[in-house]
Amino acid sequence: MSRGLLFLACVLLLVELSHCAGLQNGDMRLAGGKGSHAGRVEVYIEGVWGTVCDDGWDIKEALVVCRHLNFPSAREAVDGGRYGAGQGPIYLDDLNCMGTETDLTKCESPGLGISDCKHAEDAGVVCAIDSTKNPVELFVEHSTTISGFLGELFESGRDCDLILSVVVESSTVETICAHKLILSLVPSWSSEANLSIEVSSKCQPHVAHFVRYLYTGQMNITNTSSHCVHKLASEWGLKALQEEVGKLLILLLPEDETFQAQSSLFDYAVSMDDGALQQSCLRYMAWNCEALVASPAWTGLSVHAIKGLLSRTDLTVPSEYFVIQALEKWEDAQGKALGSGDQFDLLKLIRFPMVSAEDLNRLKDSRYQAGKLEGFQFNALTMGNLLGELMSNWKSYTPRIYTGKPWSYSFTSEEVSVFKTTSLYPKGLNHGELAFTFRTPVHNSAYFALFGDIGWYTRLFVKSDECSYSSTRVCPSAKLSLENGNSALPELYKNAIVYKNKIVIRCDGRYVSHIQDFKHPQEDTTIPRNHGSGQVYPCHSDEYSYTMVIRPRYRTGLNYTEVEEE
Repeated sequence: MSRGLLFLACVLLLVELSHCAGLQNGDMRLAGGKGSHAGRVEVYIEGVWGTVCDDGWDIKEALVVCRHLNFPSAREAVDGGRYGAGQGPIYLDDLNCMGTETDLTKCESPGLGISDCKHAEDAGVVCAIDSTKNPVELFVEHSTTISGFLGELFESGRDCDLILSVVVESSTVETICAHKLILSLVPSWSSEANLSIEVSSKCQPHVAHFVRYLYTGQMNITNTSSHCVHKLASEWGLKALQEEVGKLLILLLPEDETFQAQSSLFDYAVSMDDGALQQSCLRYMAWNCEALVASPAWTGLSVHAIKGLLSRTDLTVPSEYFVIQALEKWEDAQGKALGSGDQFDLLKLIRFPMVSAEDLNRLKDSRYQAGKLEGFQFNALTMGNLLGELMSNWKSYTPRIYTGKPWSYSFTSEEVSVFKTTSLYPKGLNHGELAFTFRTPVHNSAYFALFGDIGWYTRLFVKSDECSYSSTRVCPSAKLSLENGNSALPELYKNAIVYKNKIVIRCDGRYVSHIQDFKHPQEDTTIPRNHGSGQVYPCHSDEYSYTMVIRPRYRTGLNYTEVEEE
């Protein structure tokens, strides 16, 4: 062996030894994920890293992994496939953990190395991140001073709980409405009246800061105090503070991939009668509906939440048939607890005209008969024959945001990242362009299938040199237009159909952080870079995927807008 090769071998050996230094049997790591908190689970045994099969894999096993890696908890137990196939031995299978073990080898199993799995079944986890290490803060400062606030309260005579009598020469000449709480701040006040604020032990550290806000109108709110402060503000009727804290709670919605936090926050918002917070929770769950349906939280949602979601036009799903399947999954979990009245109300929220004729034919349950008839009529009749229905029940004939084929095209985060560094997009039209053409039906109605389909051209501008030659273009931005301009749409359709297309922006390929309209087909649409520049939900990554969604509608002459919050 030459000196050079011998030296290289020694270096590699030293590197390997340094990696293994301090490792013990049962130690674990995560691989294949985009962050340190998520990935394929790998276990170290006798100097060799191996994987774990996903048979019997659930949240208790995930808890063991995440706590071993010093994360506070686990968000999700991930089945094989999401984080790719590993290499080496598959050490563990059919695990049955309590959740308190120090590593997976301490859990009940058939034995080390006993498995009938392949690496396509390698298990993964998503661990919870300690939000206190990267706290989100909001400084609240309201213009109303304490003197102005108390002056307004005193002059209004509102909610007084004490009558002060003004006595002159032994006679009462005047009575003044006052408040025990305010007078108790005066050192000479001798009343023994007590005022109590009931909170949980978790919220107790934040009460003093809240009371101080009553005097100063100023407060620092963090992700750890936000829920407590919001509840106190709601109970005390402080609408301005309640709204400000609600904004912070919205920023925290993407933090929980299990959707348990979002579901709980929605139920809390209902109990507090906070309509704005309810709608914010529903919007996040609607935009991320596919992940929500796959999560354990889906079957635990309340009837009120399900009705709220199914009422929304911004429900982002592969198809309307997916919505039907999701509703069936939820209904099965409710069992006899679901009343026939609620079941009927939910069924009315399904947009049967948006279900394809093929999928309508797959619905065999008798309760779908009326909806199927409505759907088949939509697919068979012209706009003229449907005009009355369109005018009276326009929402049923309005598409949601359907991300499945044939209505969408996606640029993945990996494709965008590669293009930024190499200017290559193998599926594209021209070198140096992140662009593509695809075809869709003219309309959702099968009636228009008789006249063929139409082509669309879409392009992303994500590199600074793509925008530098244009004084109006800002990166990132997107274009989505008919392939050959407006002339591509047959004259017959121009006065009957309008397109309300969308771009769905997914943070790090994980959750939808923003959805935006394409308002002008021939113009670029600027995409917000982050929450600070206009994205609805924050994204702590520079990696995004982009889905262009085609949404045709009949022109009815109605001057309506999408009511996404209904």
